[in-house]
Amino acid sequence: METIVKKDVYNIKLLKEDIKKFADEQRYLKNQRKTVHLQGKREIEPWEAQMKHALNRERLRIMYAVYGVLRGKKFWDIENNHDKEKTHPLYAFLDEIEDLEDKYYIKDDN
Repeated sequence: METIVKKDVYNIKLLKEDIKKFADEQRYLKNQRKTVHLQGKREIEPWEAQMKHALNRERLRIMYAVYGVLRGKKFWDIENNHDKEKTHPLYAFLDEIEDLEDKYYIKDDN
């Protein structure tokens, strides 16, 4: 997958803020999944927290991949715990990655 890096046409700052928001939510959901949680009181049911946590985990993985691609990295550089670049598991999420890239694209009105 060849990428052309144009940092001025993508809103990377907004992407990083969204990643931080979902990462904070993951910490909250991890605490809510526990039977005896460590902080605060239970606000949602454990099964609901588990489902949201799993969805956010996949979403965060895709967001990290988009961030890496926008910085000009290959999938192997983003997640280097796999043997080959051509059979990397992130290729299964290629459509979602491209859709998310489009979300953070800044349209030029000129």
